[in-house]
Amino acid sequence: MFDFVHNNKTAVQVILGLISVGLVVGIGFSGYEAMGQGDDYLAKVGKSRITERELAQAIGNQAVPDEMKPMVIEQLVRQQLLQEKARELRLAVPDAVLRDAIAAIPAFQVDGKFDAKRYQEMLASQQMSPTQFEEKVKQDLILRQLMDGVMQTGFVSNSQMQRLNTLMGEKREVSSAVLSPELYLSQVTVSDAEIKQYYNANQAQFKSPDRAKLEYVTFSQADLAAQQVVSDAEIQKYFDEHKADIAKEERKVSHILLNAAKDLKAEEKAKVRAQAEQILAEVKKNPAQFAALAKAKSQDPGSAANGGDLGFFAKGAMVKPFEDAAFKMSKGQISEIVETDFGFHILKLDDIKGANFDDLKPQIEQQLKLEKAQAAFQSQSEKFSEIVYQQADSLKPVADALKLKIEQSGWVTRTAAQEPQLNNPKLLEAAFTDDVLKKKHNSEAIEVGRGQLVSVRVLAFQPTQTQPLADVSAGIVSKLKQEKALKLAATDGEAKLKALNSGAQVALAWGETQALSRIAAPEVAESDLKAIFKADTSKQQAYVGANVAGKGYVIYKVGKTIPAPTLSAENKFKMDENLSRMYGQVELSAYLDAIKKDIKVQYSKQLAKKAE
Repeated sequence: MFDFVHNNKTAVQVILGLISVGLVVGIGFSGYEAMGQGDDYLAKVGKSRITERELAQAIGNQAVPDEMKPMVIEQLVRQQLLQEKARELRLAVPDAVLRDAIAAIPAFQVDGKFDAKRYQEMLASQQMSPTQFEEKVKQDLILRQLMDGVMQTGFVSNSQMQRLNTLMGEKREVSSAVLSPELYLSQVTVSDAEIKQYYNANQAQFKSPDRAKLEYVTFSQADLAAQQVVSDAEIQKYFDEHKADIAKEERKVSHILLNAAKDLKAEEKAKVRAQAEQILAEVKKNPAQFAALAKAKSQDPGSAANGGDLGFFAKGAMVKPFEDAAFKMSKGQISEIVETDFGFHILKLDDIKGANFDDLKPQIEQQLKLEKAQAAFQSQSEKFSEIVYQQADSLKPVADALKLKIEQSGWVTRTAAQEPQLNNPKLLEAAFTDDVLKKKHNSEAIEVGRGQLVSVRVLAFQPTQTQPLADVSAGIVSKLKQEKALKLAATDGEAKLKALNSGAQVALAWGETQALSRIAAPEVAESDLKAIFKADTSKQQAYVGANVAGKGYVIYKVGKTIPAPTLSAENKFKMDENLSRMYGQVELSAYLDAIKKDIKVQYSKQLAKKAE
């Protein structure tokens, strides 16, 4: 609850429609023009530019791995294409629709209702003004309006559904026998000449990568927070100011309900109320009998059998008259008659629970430490960066100035490190630059995580080298034996398959018979599954064989065909819905292709190269 804003960033970003559902229809830049290296934008759609800033905003100002950039940019391009088309069609969203859409976003609600303060806090955390956000939502609604108009044109005929049902629902009874390479390993040998030949022909496999040992210092906001001091008075003040949010009270209530619909005639409602008054008199006379009276006389089917017990609930869970009464009562108290749209209630408050000051004190203390650390981190992180740069020959000055510990790593490569804080692409790239590797300077301060900076320097370096044959010989022997055993398994399997199909009896360890369908055979390769369903079993069992990666040679015994069940009305509806959605995606893809013919799209050469 303390990190509400941070934890809800993703929810808000999704609502923004920056990466709208339906726009992820494939990646690729074929047919698009590449721009020159000097352009200051990543892509251009018509006259609209997509820059690094738009890219950062699209993913909430988080770091984007280079390999992910083309995908995100392509989604933004597709979005921009649709926006250009929407402007051409003069699509618009009424203000009332916009207000309702924003009010319905759960991240902006408190107790199920839109909360203006929460709205402002959430937008502030995203560094966005209400005007900017509303424009984003408006654009998203317009895009959805356009997309729905395209995607809802899909139509599926009854004959298509019946044919698909037959294909999807039909099954074959299948059992399998596996001729694994392990069965043939004792029959194969590998000579020294073969080992040498493989080693010489595959030198690239046996090269160890460049690697280095590093020393490093880490400056983190979490460590800084641990050094902060928070007084009891500060904790108490925070608790008092945020009690409603962080110490939500829950109440355990039992009730007796006599049903009286909202539109019941007045005289009938009066009769029900009189009955409730009689029960209330009995309850007050003997409160210990409340549960027994609830079982006997309450008309609430959900709680009567449990003596009227509704369990614990917080504010916002019950209708207002009921809630108001429950949260004004003292433990053990019996209420007067409470009228709601359901009828007449008699309440008994069984228990009260809620986090108190002592329960929340550790959390509040940590939160306040983090808040103090945030303020200090900004200035001290600048100091950290300055020292590692200005005094680049050693990490000791920055360690002494900020009371940090200098640590040493194991061997790290250009792509991996054992230590989590060093296993960062940007940091590993920096560690192997000429400035750090050859000149022995500190690296720049690199952010490896939220509120975490690291600087490294090289202690030792080993360039790439070919491992000696003696070190890799055992692995080569194992690999070559496995390959030879696989060939023997395939040869033997093909011979056994031929014998089976000719009617001969072959001793094999058949597995349990399974009913396989075209869509529910995860352990069978697509090509094998096609062969299984093509097999003619009209007169007798059929046999199909194939090499299966990781297993060896597999022979499938194909038995009878199990027809697809009749398509029920419910399944017909679901299939129609799914097929229409699938066809809608195809229609949208075709629509985007058509727009591209009218609107010029260009990518930077660097980006196009990464996507290849």
